[in-house]
Amino acid sequence: MSDRARNGLFVAAMVLMAGVLAFMVSTEPATADRVEAIGVQIKCPVCQGESIANSPAQMAQDMMALVAERVDAGATDSEIIDELLSSYSGAVLLDPPASGNTLILWLAPLVVLAIGIGVIVWWKRHPGTESGAEPEPPSRGRGRLITGGVVLIAALAGIIVVAGSSLQERSGATAGVADLDTQDLDQVSNETMEAVVAANIDHPEINGMRVALAERYFEINDYRSAFPHYLAVAESESATAAETATALVRLGWMAYDGNGEVDAAVSLIDRALEIAPGSQIGLYFKGQILWCGAGDARAATELFNAVLSDPELPTESRTQIEVAQAMASRGEACP
Repeated sequence: MSDRARNGLFVAAMVLMAGVLAFMVSTEPATADRVEAIGVQIKCPVCQGESIANSPAQMAQDMMALVAERVDAGATDSEIIDELLSSYSGAVLLDPPASGNTLILWLAPLVVLAIGIGVIVWWKRHPGTESGAEPEPPSRGRGRLITGGVVLIAALAGIIVVAGSSLQERSGATAGVADLDTQDLDQVSNETMEAVVAANIDHPEINGMRVALAERYFEINDYRSAFPHYLAVAESESATAAETATALVRLGWMAYDGNGEVDAAVSLIDRALEIAPGSQIGLYFKGQILWCGAGDARAATELFNAVLSDPELPTESRTQIEVAQAMASRGEACP
């Protein structure tokens, strides 16, 4: 075989190898593989160094379910990762693990380098002069080595570019924790929210989630579960005025409804009304406590009237308060 033909085969082999490896790196995995590949990159917020793909925790399962849903919806890996990191405080992006599809990212440059060096060394030891032909000039041998080196470098550069572009779109996903108050928590279970709160007790933006969770408990009269969250928010220096007022109003009502403590309940609600004077629920609860707990129908009537003067009061609430106002105004006892 002539030197030109051998050189051509060498160049073609190197280009083909680089192309195959680049294709392997850039090819999208199957849906199940994508879900797993994304899951192993995200650290479980409530686990010790485990990814959400490998953790049995309820939160991790919720997060993996979200990944599968977003994959089916056609979201990109970076979009899914960004959503997970912004929705779950404490979740961070782990280094790409050296397994599965990401193993190619780690090994492809090494494979190209090893094969390329091997080919060049073999070629140098087998110059391939034909029988009866003159020995190959040193300049031609050096030229062949230079050509091989250039192709090898180009192949490595191609692999690095493809691998880098695959990871670059994830680089912004490690930014700080997103504002928890902007989340849609309707699809998040109580268990998951409890775990997030537990993992982020001192986070300045956890109060919004604590209030949302406490409200769920409050609505079903589970005061025991709601109390610690409302109390933490009421005592937090980072809580917003609205969050603090909500927590104080609920604590006041629980003090009365749960323990019959009228004075303590009124005091807590008064603190809330100093922060949010127009609080409908604060005024209504105080009216109920004064009427039913202290027997002060007159004061209760005034508070009910203040609530009813709000044009934005929901119709259902208005109907209920109108009944209470009518009874209190007639001096009737609280039912």
